[in-house]
Amino acid sequence: MAVAQNTEPPGDEFDPFSDEARAALEALAAEEKGDGAREFLDPAKVTDLTGRVKPALVTVRQIGRDGGQRGTGSGFVISKDGLVVTNLHVIGEGRPIEVEFMDGTRRPVVEVHASDRHYDLAVLRLAPPEKELVSLSLGDSGAIQQGDLVLGFGAPQGLSFSVVPGAISAIRKLEPGFAGEGQTPEFPMLQLAMPIEQGNSGGPVVNLKGEVLGIVTLRHRVTENLGFAVPSNDLRTLLDKPNPVPMARWSTIGTLDPRQWTAAMGADWSQRGGVITARHPGDGFGGRALCLSSLGVPEEPYEIAVKVKLDKESGAAGLVFSSDGDQVHYGLYPSDGKIRLTRFEGPDVYSWTILEQAEAPSYVPGGWNRLRVRVEKGRLLAWVNEEPVIDLEEAELRGGKAGLCKFRQTVAEFLEFRIGKDLSTRGIPDEDRLLLGEALKRHEAEGASEAVLHEFGRHSERSRRFLLETVADLEERVKTLRLLESEIHRTAIERELTMALDRPASEVDLFEVGLQIARIDDPELDLEHYREVFSQFVKEAGAWLGKAAPEGGPREKAEALRDFLFKENGFHGSRGEYYHHANSYVNQVLDDREGLPITLSVLFVELARRLGITGVHGAALPGKFMVGWAPGEGDADAAVLFDVFEGGRGLTREEAAREAYEMSGASPEDSHFAAAEPRDVAVRMLRNLVDIEVNRRQTPERAGRYLELLLAIEPDAAYERFQRAILRVRSDDIAGAREDFDWLLEHRPPGLDYSKLEQFRASLEE
Repeated sequence: MAVAQNTEPPGDEFDPFSDEARAALEALAAEEKGDGAREFLDPAKVTDLTGRVKPALVTVRQIGRDGGQRGTGSGFVISKDGLVVTNLHVIGEGRPIEVEFMDGTRRPVVEVHASDRHYDLAVLRLAPPEKELVSLSLGDSGAIQQGDLVLGFGAPQGLSFSVVPGAISAIRKLEPGFAGEGQTPEFPMLQLAMPIEQGNSGGPVVNLKGEVLGIVTLRHRVTENLGFAVPSNDLRTLLDKPNPVPMARWSTIGTLDPRQWTAAMGADWSQRGGVITARHPGDGFGGRALCLSSLGVPEEPYEIAVKVKLDKESGAAGLVFSSDGDQVHYGLYPSDGKIRLTRFEGPDVYSWTILEQAEAPSYVPGGWNRLRVRVEKGRLLAWVNEEPVIDLEEAELRGGKAGLCKFRQTVAEFLEFRIGKDLSTRGIPDEDRLLLGEALKRHEAEGASEAVLHEFGRHSERSRRFLLETVADLEERVKTLRLLESEIHRTAIERELTMALDRPASEVDLFEVGLQIARIDDPELDLEHYREVFSQFVKEAGAWLGKAAPEGGPREKAEALRDFLFKENGFHGSRGEYYHHANSYVNQVLDDREGLPITLSVLFVELARRLGITGVHGAALPGKFMVGWAPGEGDADAAVLFDVFEGGRGLTREEAAREAYEMSGASPEDSHFAAAEPRDVAVRMLRNLVDIEVNRRQTPERAGRYLELLLAIEPDAAYERFQRAILRVRSDDIAGAREDFDWLLEHRPPGLDYSKLEQFRASLEE
C-alpha cells in the first residue's frame, strides 16, 4: 500500500458525466445492486450533490522548515465554525500547515484539534471565520452494505477539483504489513472500488445523500482502482474526545532542539525519543546534509561515536567531525556495505578526497551499527561495532564541530551520539575471557578439527546429517545465551527499580520508576535522553504555571497543571489502541501524548512533585487510576479527583466513587482515595502489562518477564506468584513451578483452592 499524498501536479479534471464515467457508474450499479440501482445515478442528482460538497473541500499543505511545500493532501470542513478533517500523515508532525479552499481563500490553522495515529486522522481548527463555513455531515458507516455506491472527492494541490465514482467493495481488517509508509492498520477499513488519485488522502467518501461515510487514507501500490478509507464512525471518536494542541506547541513535536543541533544543507531532520531521523536528500552535492552538535569538542585526542541504521545500503550516513559548519569536514560512514573515510573541502566531488574505504566484517546491513572515530594529533582511527577498520596518518583538518551526516536517498536513523575522551566499550578482562573460552570449547563438537573434516568428506551424506545436527545444537546455544542476556538485563532493571523505590515516598521519582519499567522491552532505551526531555518539560510547566496561576494556592496550581497537560499539550487517554504496550511506557506516553490512566497519572504526579505542588497524589481507584488533590487533614469535602483519561476533568469524591463502581462493580474504600504508595503504583503498572500478555496476546515469555520484576519488588503478591507458577509449567520450568507452589502452600494467602493446589503440586512429581 502507499499513502495517497500528492507530490506532482494533478492531471486533467475528471468529468463525472463523461461517457466513460457514466459507463463506469452504470457497470458498478449493475454488478453490485442490479439494474434497478441505476435510478440513483440521475446526473441531475449527482450534479446537485457535487455542488453541495465542493465548497466544503480544502487542500491541506504541509510546509517544510525552509518554507517550501513538502506535501499536499485533501480535507473537508466538518463544522461551520472551522473544523477541518484530513489524514495525520498529510500534516505530519512539527510542520506548519496551510489550508486552502476551492475558491483560493487561505485560512490559518490555529490548533490541531484532535489527532490519532491509529486511525491516521487529524482534525484542524481554523481561525474563526467571518461567516459560517459550508460543512459536511457524517453518515453512519456502521450501516454500510457491500456494494453501496459512493463518490470520492479530492482537491489535489488545490489546482483542480475531482470527483471519482465507485462503490464499497468490502469492509476489511487489513493485516499488519499490508499498508505502506510505515502504517499497519489493524482495524476495519472501507475497501473502495474507485480510482484513488495522488493527493486524495484526507478527502471525503460520501453516499448519494451527501453524508460522509469515510476518509480516504490509502491506495494500492499496484492498481489505482483500489483504495481504503477510515470509517466515519471512527472520526466520531476523535470529535467526541479531542486532544487539542495549539500550533505553537504542535510545531515543536519531532523537531530538533536548536540548543543541541544545527542542520545544514537541508534534508529533513527530526527527533523522536532518543532517535534522530534524516529523510530526503540534502541540498549538497550527492544529497549531502549535515546536522552539527552544539557539544564542545575537547583537545586531541578525543572520540565521537554514534549508532546508525540505514533503510537502504546504497545510501550513506554516519559521523562528521572537524567541520567548519559548512563545506569543510571529515565524514566516516557506511556506503554499500563498506566503511568510507572522506575529507570534504568544497561543494562538489572534485574537492572531496576518499582517504580510505575499508571492508567491515562486523557491519550489520539494515541493523544498528556503532561507529566510533578517534582524532589524534596526526592520526585518525575508526571502529565499527568495536572492531577496528581504519588506522590512518592524517592531520589536514582539526578543531571545528562534530555531528551527523547523510547522503543520497536513504532514510537514516541515529542513536546515542557521544563526544568524549574515550568512548570505547570495555572488553572482558583477559582472565575471564580465557575461562569463557575454555567453557565454550567444552561445549563445542570436535567436528571443527581438520582430521574430522577430512573424515566427513569421505561420507558426504553422513556429513550432511551431522552438520544439520550441529546447526541445531548451535541454535539451541544461541537461544540459551539470549535467555541469559535477558536475565542479566532484567536483573539490572530489578536493581535500579528497587533502588528507586527504596526511598521515602516523598522522594521517589515516579518518572524514573516508569522509565525502568519501560526498559524491560527496550534494552536500548536512552534513559539520559528521556530524563533530560522530562526535566525540560518540568521547566516549561513551571513557566506556564507562573503565568496561569501566579498567585494561586496548591489547588489552583494543580488545576493549572492539569490544563497544561491536557489542554495546552494535548495529552489524552488512548482511544483506539488501549491495550498497546506503548501506553504503559512513560517515555512513549511522553512522545505520543497518549496513554493509560496510570501512566498519565504518573506524569501528572511527578510534575507536581518536582514543582512543589502539595496535595497532589495518585489515587488507585478500582477500575481506573486517577490523580487526587487533598488539602490536608480533616477537609475531605474540599478534595478533588482528576480523571486523567478524560482530559483531567474534575470530579468530587462521590462522582469518582460512582464512576469506579460503574467500571469495576466494586465500591472504592477510603484507602483507594489516599495517596498511593510508589511501590503500589509500580506494581499496578506491571500488572497492566501482565494482563495484556496473559489475557490478550498469550505470550508467556513476555508475561514472565513482567511477573519476575513484579515479584522482585512485591514478593508477597500471591496471585502473581500463582500466575508465574502456571507460566512456568507451560514453559516446562517444572522446578520453578514447584518453588512457587511450595511458597503458596506454606504462606496460604486467601482466595485459593488449596485442595486443588496440593493435587496440582503433587502431579509435578510424576
